[in-house]
Amino acid sequence: MLDKRAPAQRDRDRILYSNPFARLAEITQVTSPERGHIFHNRLTHSLKVGQIARRIAERLNAEFPTEVEQLGGANPDAAEAAGLAHDLGHPPFGHVAEEELDALVKAAHVKDGYEGNAQSFRIVVELASSDARNEDGEAIRGLNLTRQVLDGILKYPWAHREYPDFALKWGYYSTEREIFKWTRENKVPTQRSLIAEIMDWADDLTFAVHDLLDFFCAGRIPIDRCKPRGSPELDRIRRGMFSRKPKWEKEKAAYEEALSSIVEQFPFDADERFTGCRDDREKLFNFATILIRQYVDSFVESFQARSPAKDPAYLFEIKPGDQREVEVLKQFTWEYVILDPDLAVPQQGQRKAIRAVFERLLQAAKNEESHLFPPRFRELFADAPSCDAVVRHVADCISAMTEKELMNLYRSLQGL
Repeated sequence: MLDKRAPAQRDRDRILYSNPFARLAEITQVTSPERGHIFHNRLTHSLKVGQIARRIAERLNAEFPTEVEQLGGANPDAAEAAGLAHDLGHPPFGHVAEEELDALVKAAHVKDGYEGNAQSFRIVVELASSDARNEDGEAIRGLNLTRQVLDGILKYPWAHREYPDFALKWGYYSTEREIFKWTRENKVPTQRSLIAEIMDWADDLTFAVHDLLDFFCAGRIPIDRCKPRGSPELDRIRRGMFSRKPKWEKEKAAYEEALSSIVEQFPFDADERFTGCRDDREKLFNFATILIRQYVDSFVESFQARSPAKDPAYLFEIKPGDQREVEVLKQFTWEYVILDPDLAVPQQGQRKAIRAVFERLLQAAKNEESHLFPPRFRELFADAPSCDAVVRHVADCISAMTEKELMNLYRSLQGL
């Protein structure tokens, strides 16, 4: 039957219905909801990133159609698809596991290590399954996405250590070099596509706003206690953010102004108690809506002005005041959640589990002990052409697990 969907619509649907996307429901955004609070997971986060990316693309196409076309286009379905796919490569336990896997893969002599963004690209072009077929009716590896969507997923369009100025993050592994070259044909090296910039900003503001509200509702972020003049909590967040971001000292007054703006807009005071009643929830929803609308408008207005960005990877600079506010919003989550012992202590155990499972599966792969692998991963090793490919497939296997799968396998391997 003839597929009547436009190519970008098909791409969006393939991502939405893929197994790697469904897995994100069991991947933590910042912390687990096991204590009874409702937090975003990677799936709900990705859905919101996709929705906001679509809205930004729709605005740009409506208001600046010629300029958008000159910059390569921003199809709303393609923008949403990039937003949905941006975290597919996030391993169990997030950045902790990402760091651990990177060290383990490099220690096994695979130079380009592990990076969540590169893994996302690898998933959509190689590992995921879909209904895609070639002219002979044979299945095509990956999701067979269009060039525009693939380029939109590439938040970091370069390889590991390809450019000295972009050493910390990279967007593809050497195993996907050829499809990367096809995706980036005739593109300015290191400069991201317009869709990638839309996706990145949607990701930033979603994380900044929604995670703050999640943890305020759970009693973990006391932003309401930052309001009184001379508040110890305000001093704490101020000291913490400048300690973590020493470069901000050059614009200290501007960042303090951003902090004050956020605190003043927050709809609860220190002498009010958030109860979760309808009125309280409506206040928070209104606060979130105001901020998100402001930051979406900021992208559109910045696109119109298109001030040259300081970072050559960007097409233009987001309005500096709004960029600072989003960065400051993230600092509340860092100060009160990510660096809290309640999260830091379990992370040590998570690192240990990742390391133990990786080392045992690597040994099993080399010894052809395929029975130790979950069934859906066994076929990966049948065609592995080299030791490097075996190491990469072990990382693929771990990154494709949910957190429960990883911990169950770890306990089983330990005889627990």
